[in-house]
Amino acid sequence: MSVNSSTELLYCSSCRHPAPPGERCPTCGLPCDDDAQNYTEMLLQTVLSKETNRAAMAVDDLTKWLHEPRAFAPLTMLLENNGDPFPLVLGARGLGWLGDLRAVLALSFLLLDETKLYVARVAAAEAFGRIGGEDALRALEQVAGSPRTSVVEAAAQAIERIKEQGIQS
Repeated sequence: MSVNSSTELLYCSSCRHPAPPGERCPTCGLPCDDDAQNYTEMLLQTVLSKETNRAAMAVDDLTKWLHEPRAFAPLTMLLENNGDPFPLVLGARGLGWLGDLRAVLALSFLLLDETKLYVARVAAAEAFGRIGGEDALRALEQVAGSPRTSVVEAAAQAIERIKEQGIQS
């Protein structure tokens, strides 16, 4: 799925996969042009809300409680925010709680970009600690030379967590 800067989410009418407007479903190839039809889909849309409390509650429900794999799409959309740290942190934490290995690439871009806010980079490191895997370990090890000690420390803790819990794919 290519992610754009849209803050709207639509759904495939066949399989209900979410995507930004104008995109085709990565599963079916059909246009994603249907509105939310149930509570879970409304939560998925709320992830992109500018009301940060609502967005945070939706991420919490979708990732910690429902373990909704379709949350991957809006969470990665949050990582496109460049100025506000809240969506970046929320997206990174949500992807970590979701535990989806597809998140490694998006989180790597966030973690390794020295121009990104350090709180978001710390959240990306913590997310890697939950997701695990060889690719996550490689990304975390690349941060060792960062001038941001908080990011380096978060990466070291995430590496330790992965090794202790054996979260390797």
